[in-house]
Amino acid sequence: MKITVSQMAPNTKSSTATFHPFPRLPLELRMQIWVFASDKSRVIKVRRKRHPARDYWSPSPVPAVTRACQESRKYCAYQKAFVSDASFRYIWANFDSDILQMLGSLMQDLVEEDHPERNEIRHLKIELVTGDALADEMDYESEFFYHIYRHHIRNLPKLESCDVLVNGDLRDWGSSISEMYWGTCPRSNVRMIDAKTGEWIDMDTAGPYLDWMDNCMGIDPDEGPVYTRIDDFWDEENEEDVATRYNAMMKMKEGLPRIDLNY
Repeated sequence: MKITVSQMAPNTKSSTATFHPFPRLPLELRMQIWVFASDKSRVIKVRRKRHPARDYWSPSPVPAVTRACQESRKYCAYQKAFVSDASFRYIWANFDSDILQMLGSLMQDLVEEDHPERNEIRHLKIELVTGDALADEMDYESEFFYHIYRHHIRNLPKLESCDVLVNGDLRDWGSSISEMYWGTCPRSNVRMIDAKTGEWIDMDTAGPYLDWMDNCMGIDPDEGPVYTRIDDFWDEENEEDVATRYNAMMKMKEGLPRIDLNY
């Protein structure tokens, strides 16, 4: 058995020189090395064939450590997931750190068919858009998420974070985080992401963003900002509350944060 530097640390730019003494290391040490040789916050795109076997697959690259040797596959942090009796396909996943990206309809399948993976998912990215979908199909996915799919999130008992890739204006989703029920996932770990630009809003920025969009044409110096968003914790007679809300809104002038969509 030989191991290269690139197999141990796939994200580094080191050379692929072979570390010949590796097999002579104690097994306990080699086991730890295999565990640590994983990509943190790796995004796995999960897909499912509808016909004939309805098996799961992923276009995402296979973790390098699973290709090193039999020992690496046995002791690494990844496991075979989405296994089907009707197919030889499976997906290598580390549920502790991997982000599983899938359509809302696929999440519904996992819950309704009681797949074991639904009990393991910690980090989820829900797609309400697909690269080859027509505009009306995209809207169809969004409508179903709002009325149906979102209610299945409560059936993911270990969920810790959730991103939702949306089609269209983020303003349409500004109140979703606070209004929807996200199960075990804290609202502070939920983001609504524009699938075209990568811009996102969360629990802290959604309200100020809506305020900013309400006043994007400019604020009348005599009348002040116009707020249409209802905030039960805001007292318009309290000067400190007024200043805090105004300052949070004006911070949106800097623009929303973005994620890199090239993964």
